[in-house]
Amino acid sequence: MNIPRGAYVAVKQCMKIKKGEKVLIITDQKMNQFLSKSIEYVCKQQGAKTSLVNIKPLERNGQEPENEIAKLMREFDAEFLITSKSLSHTKARKKACESGARIASMPGITEFSFTKGGLTANYNKVKKLCLKMFFEIKKAKKLELKSSNGTDIIFEIGDYALDIDEGLYHKPGDFGNLPAGEVSTSPNDFSVNGKLVIDKMGRFGENIIFEIKDSFVEKIKGSKILEEEIEILGNKARIIAEFGIGTNPKAKIIGNILEDEKVLGTVHMAIGNNTSYGGKNDVQFHQDGIIFKPHLIVDQKVLIKNGEWV
Repeated sequence: MNIPRGAYVAVKQCMKIKKGEKVLIITDQKMNQFLSKSIEYVCKQQGAKTSLVNIKPLERNGQEPENEIAKLMREFDAEFLITSKSLSHTKARKKACESGARIASMPGITEFSFTKGGLTANYNKVKKLCLKMFFEIKKAKKLELKSSNGTDIIFEIGDYALDIDEGLYHKPGDFGNLPAGEVSTSPNDFSVNGKLVIDKMGRFGENIIFEIKDSFVEKIKGSKILEEEIEILGNKARIIAEFGIGTNPKAKIIGNILEDEKVLGTVHMAIGNNTSYGGKNDVQFHQDGIIFKPHLIVDQKVLIKNGEWV
């Protein structure tokens, strides 16, 4: 079996799987089975007791898994969630972490990430870049986000947790994405205003325009699929839930949200559930959108100019 470099990085550096640990790998049939089997192979090499489970594919990011799976997730030391839709912003994942599991969420991950992309990074370097940006914005109040394609929004942060996702999940309860590499938070309630033009938003398309008032997306242009889904989910799905900055120098723009949002120099915004940051907008939906070459100004200081860190 020709195991890709990313599987070794994920198991040995990022999750630090040890002999005798109970490891759960969750996947579904929409995913490349080679990827989950590669993770399983390296875990077994490390001497872990590994269980690989295929679940029914979820319909959307943030949807809760079946109760049986949610219960199972509370019984392991470490978990790899290699699913087509994200389990990151679910009660099942949060309760598993509260039970002591450390979890790597890898929704929609591709073979490229395992072989050439963000999962092949040196995560000690990713951590340094995360910390650099964290200290730049941890005391920030007013942020301005612009781009050449028309983005022009103003918002505030500070009320919710500022999260560093550096990809090193070694302690019980640790959680993040793989590939990792972002600093993120939920903007202060009612603080986001302006026009947001999203370059890429997964299956919902490209060049999607949000007209935002008081953190509520009043109008959506450029994606009928997104409009229809939000119509079903209700107004909670219209709330701006996340602002994040990519910090992974190995990640590439490939049209995959998980990889794209980690690219050094990009930023992303999300709508929907923000409870992971301590927010109260609880909805079974969380969708990120990427701005590829942003211009970010923090308290009148330029931090990113046309996709390049200053």
